[in-house]
Amino acid sequence: MDHYAVAADKLYRYLVTHHGDGGALVGPDPGIRFNYRVGRFIKGYLGFVPWNDQLYYLQGQAYWILANWVLHERTGDKSHAQMAVDCADQILARQRPDGAWDYPNPEWAGRVATVEGTWASIGLIETYRRTGKQHLLDGALRWHSYLHREIGFQRIGDEVAVNYFARRKDARVPNNSTLYLYLLGALWATTEDRRYLDETPGLVTFLERAQLSTGELPYSVDGVAGTRGRTHFQCYQYNAFECLDLIQYHTLTGDDRVLPIIRQVLRFLSAGIRPDGHAAYACNSVQRRVSYHTGPLAAAFTEAQRVGIYEYTDLARRAYAYLVSLQRPDGGFIHSQRDYGVLRDVRSYPRYLAMILYHLLIAEALTEDTTGKEAAYDTVR
Repeated sequence: MDHYAVAADKLYRYLVTHHGDGGALVGPDPGIRFNYRVGRFIKGYLGFVPWNDQLYYLQGQAYWILANWVLHERTGDKSHAQMAVDCADQILARQRPDGAWDYPNPEWAGRVATVEGTWASIGLIETYRRTGKQHLLDGALRWHSYLHREIGFQRIGDEVAVNYFARRKDARVPNNSTLYLYLLGALWATTEDRRYLDETPGLVTFLERAQLSTGELPYSVDGVAGTRGRTHFQCYQYNAFECLDLIQYHTLTGDDRVLPIIRQVLRFLSAGIRPDGHAAYACNSVQRRVSYHTGPLAAAFTEAQRVGIYEYTDLARRAYAYLVSLQRPDGGFIHSQRDYGVLRDVRSYPRYLAMILYHLLIAEALTEDTTGKEAAYDTVR
């Protein structure tokens, strides 16, 4: 195996051992508000305390499903397929009758988030694609109905932006709209029902107009209810995830309107890789280092080859080299360094480790000719 595959294998084993729970991944999360700012460091430095924070994030489950299907395809090991199916079944078991999922973090108790349900649905569709089990697709369709009924969109002229939470009209967040484009592309590719593409022109128009001259997609844009946007927040990692969403959407639909957006985001991301390979935390903050941030930049530079963009391969290799250098002997990764200049977050967060795993698997494209190969998630015909 190449060194990327070795790193992925070590991380996979670490996740199964430390966070596996009947196919799912469960464990701490850096969270929001007080826990993100202060609490997570206290918990890390007092690691001997049995903190009661075993959380189940749907985003983490989806990355775990995608990674297991990629590993099954590459190795033929049926245990990976079973892991993905078990994980998808747990997602369905937690779905509410109305099609939604509860947010896991107690600080946002009672909310329903677009990102969580959309990632859950992407994991369900991928497992349906591999197994043909109709109830998995049905779960994704229930979420799609809930989103249109309860979360909804903000429409300004011919722009369409999906809301962040159910029954709230906050600032418009491009990250939610790129991810929803990914899901809509997957639904269309799976069902061949063109109704799932009805909102895509407006979503793309929103992204086109939100994009800055630097190529950056801002964290959020002013909303219809007078809510103010925020230009910069963990800029590079958010833009990398958005770029990956758009590459997947293009792979699934062939919609060339997103290609200029992708090109400009990649140009912006190229400024975010520091000389040693780590991804800068934000446009205005290069000191803090968060391990998983480097993964999506490396993956975006690699996956750009799927849309005919090849000039970022060297940056991808540099970023992956840095990421692999962070791996601990047990297979895990430290979460962050130089927080507030002097702190480190040493806890193990399964949601972000699953992202790192999936992004390491994408690195295979740097070690062989993948021309004409399927994307990690591709269309169903």
